[in-house]
Amino acid sequence: MGNQQKNAMPAHSVDELFKKRMKDPAYASEYTRAFNDMSAAWAITEARHAAGLTQKELALKAHLPQATVARVERGNNTSINTLSKMANALGKKIEITIR
Repeated sequence: MGNQQKNAMPAHSVDELFKKRMKDPAYASEYTRAFNDMSAAWAITEARHAAGLTQKELALKAHLPQATVARVERGNNTSINTLSKMANALGKKIEITIR
């Protein structure tokens, strides 16, 4: 038991660890990139579900391969051009806010 206590890491909250990691510019940059990609992915996925479309149906309406829709929904290939095609096919507008 004494050995386990010696090797135990100090208890930190997830928020404390996150704040510490965000002080590293490389980590903060990668986190922000991933967050932005996933935010776009989530918005497109939610809009597709609300429209009652499958990925294949959205792809046909947007004139994109189904694989592209899948990549966007995974947070990859979230170019403005691709997102715009998908949003137009869903009858939606894209709003971009940079903070």
